[in-house]
Amino acid sequence: MNAKEPALSYALTLLGRRDYSTWEMERKLEGKGYRREEIMTAVTRLREWNYLDDGIYLRRQIDKYLAAKKSRSYIRQRLCLAGLDPQLVEEGLDLYYPPAKERENVRFWWEKCFGDADFSPQDKRAIIRWARRMYAAGFPAEEIRPYFDYDKES
Repeated sequence: MNAKEPALSYALTLLGRRDYSTWEMERKLEGKGYRREEIMTAVTRLREWNYLDDGIYLRRQIDKYLAAKKSRSYIRQRLCLAGLDPQLVEEGLDLYYPPAKERENVRFWWEKCFGDADFSPQDKRAIIRWARRMYAAGFPAEEIRPYFDYDKES
């Protein structure tokens, strides 16, 4: 008799802690040493019960990263690393994270660093440092570029 907990039971325990994509769940169960057929049976059952659904996982992750004001590029990378189909990721981003929202997020980070819209920073180096951080975080250059001329607009 196998003393190890069945794969389905272990998978349910994992899902009680956080959401998993199908790919992540399969890797997690493989890491615990479960046989491939036992993993596939558990994953199939979880899908039938709607406990494991990549579409729902995608939506929840996008919502989580949107709340944290992350860029589309960052979210895309994280979701692909979770094993989601790139086409599904692109469709989800187009649906739940429109480009206008990314503009709002860039604006949020600008105001967080430099205060309200009436304040224009005198230190160009601070703007350049901010822009580098934003670009490194995956925000598109065309959304960052207008802030280089921000002090001229005021």
